[in-house]
Amino acid sequence: MDHSDLLFLVEDIGKGNVLDSEMLEGCSVAAHELDDMDEVMAANVAAHVFQELYGHIVQSIKGDQADPDEGIWTGKVEEFDFRITRNDDGDLIVDFLIRQ
Repeated sequence: MDHSDLLFLVEDIGKGNVLDSEMLEGCSVAAHELDDMDEVMAANVAAHVFQELYGHIVQSIKGDQADPDEGIWTGKVEEFDFRITRNDDGDLIVDFLIRQ
């Protein structure tokens, strides 16, 4: 997959991805650890989801922020920003964003 295909996919299906047990299968972070993730764990979760969604082998990750009390984690996967947030139903949602 070339870079333009990846950009298109991230723009198309990059937002609103619910973290559930099926999505986390094979991830180094277990479902029971999600609520207390630090920024490194969040980056690993985002990289796993990115790879599952897009079939792209992730080479570069960086966790920037982790605030479990507020339910927000941010960082970078490849050249994309990620944001994990908790919605009103208590689900964790992963969004991948194209940097402007």
